[in-house]
Amino acid sequence: MALSSDEISSRARKLLDHRFRRMANQVLPEAERLADINTAYAIQEAGDAILRSEYGYKPIGFKIAGTNPASRAHLKISAPFFGRLYDRLTTSSPATLGDIPFLRVHEPEIAIQIDRDLDPAHAPFSAEQIEAATRAVLPAIEIIGTPFEPWAQAGAPNLASDNAAFGYWIMGTPIRDWSRIDLLDGPVTLAINGEVKETGKGRNVDDGAFGAGAWLADTLAAAGRGLKAGEYITTGSVTPPIPVAPDQHVIADFGPLGRVELRTRWT
Repeated sequence: MALSSDEISSRARKLLDHRFRRMANQVLPEAERLADINTAYAIQEAGDAILRSEYGYKPIGFKIAGTNPASRAHLKISAPFFGRLYDRLTTSSPATLGDIPFLRVHEPEIAIQIDRDLDPAHAPFSAEQIEAATRAVLPAIEIIGTPFEPWAQAGAPNLASDNAAFGYWIMGTPIRDWSRIDLLDGPVTLAINGEVKETGKGRNVDDGAFGAGAWLADTLAAAGRGLKAGEYITTGSVTPPIPVAPDQHVIADFGPLGRVELRTRWT
């Protein structure tokens, strides 16, 4: 059943209320969960409007979820979905994070920054076209965060409505000349407190970072929207996710692309 605009706005406010008031959002039985991804994106849009107009958040780009088989298996989903990155939930490496509620897992990701506006009328886009339209490539850690509990059972539409379960984003140093960096097969390690917990590579993301960017550009174009110059896209985890916990010293090492470092400081 389609939701009215008032119902969409009400659901968006409830999702934000759970975040801001630090209240868990218990996942409903499967038959009662949000099932339509387009409705989910409408709720996400309504939440974005509230964050901008009432809280002063500024969107700086997009995150893509479910771009590798490991994350899709973890979330029991079949296809990617996207959310927004915000200035207030982004910081540069090295970073120290305080007590931010509902942070779930660390994901080392290759991110890109778009150099020019992409006309949605030119879709479909190829990975090569996205690379040609990229200003910089950078290492990053996205921290998944959502009040849904148990979050991994919420399903793609519910998570998409909650801004694709975006929690926090830590940026590494942008690289403008990546021509000699192997973004597909270069090794990436994720270490916690000095112990390597996972390894991966850019190829673990569907068609690599630029291919994931092409998926996003095409998905936005289907709704008449285009990527804009200066926007960032964090393209999905290159390793299986690692749970967030207090007092972690986290280092994601991307080799020649650089590294991202953060500490979680709470009890």
